[in-house]
Amino acid sequence: MKHALTLLLCLILTAAGPSAWSADETFKPFVLASTSEASLAEQTQTVIDAVTAAGFELAGQYSPMADTNIIVVTSDALKKAAAASERGGYAAGQRISVTQTDTAVETGFVNPLYLQHAYRLEDSLQDVYEQLVAALGQQALCGGGNKKMTADKLSDYNYMMGMQQFDDPSELASFGSYEQAVAAVEQGLAREDDGLTQVYRIDIPGKQQTVFGVGMRATGEEDEDIDEGFQMGIVDFEGCSKRAYLPYEVLVNGNEVEALHMRFRMAVHFPNLSMMGKHGFTKLMSSPGAIENALEELVAQP
Repeated sequence: MKHALTLLLCLILTAAGPSAWSADETFKPFVLASTSEASLAEQTQTVIDAVTAAGFELAGQYSPMADTNIIVVTSDALKKAAAASERGGYAAGQRISVTQTDTAVETGFVNPLYLQHAYRLEDSLQDVYEQLVAALGQQALCGGGNKKMTADKLSDYNYMMGMQQFDDPSELASFGSYEQAVAAVEQGLAREDDGLTQVYRIDIPGKQQTVFGVGMRATGEEDEDIDEGFQMGIVDFEGCSKRAYLPYEVLVNGNEVEALHMRFRMAVHFPNLSMMGKHGFTKLMSSPGAIENALEELVAQP
């Protein structure tokens, strides 16, 4: 009986193919795809051409900082995985960064396998990962320092006791219907001079769920805490460029509007950051509350 059970387990893992993972396997939050001597604009177009040729759909793009372009793509596989999980919309957009560094233009992307576990998806994103690597390349996995981020740790992640987890989002507003909630987000993002802009919208098939990508830029010193450039200046300071952290997501789930709390979202993308110091989370102490307030105002009803 023991040998039969062992054989059965082996067959299951073999059938699962490349998406199977062991309990002690670790994951990195970002992938450095390539470095190039091309200009920022040229490499950005090269990336767009590569991912669309690979079957991805361009959902949106923007420049959060002068040295960075962000490209967000989706696909039937990403939408299917999003639809299969309770709050899977957060993973429906795959974020890719093209960044001018001191020495080269780096192309990178957030690791879909990392988000698969951090965002508690039921479906594997192994095929999406392999599709991105085939289109863009893979020089290195990066981010997270020496943190051993296993699937179990990611699925139950919080930076420290008392800080938010994936299922502790900022609850921004409730509306009478899903349609009203979506309209409120779109109207809020269309307002000018508040520093919040719509980067993309992805509707999740078969569900009343829509995810919006939201760019955040300070319009004055009083709202510096929400500014993407300010935040990246604190956390993205070593190793490969990690600008694929951007943009932020707002999720409409039925008649509710929510967003991952920054104390979870930032921490899970940068789990090795110290609490104190020049590049510690205390330098962003006011940002979680400022972002939550800005997003609440985005969908505030008159």
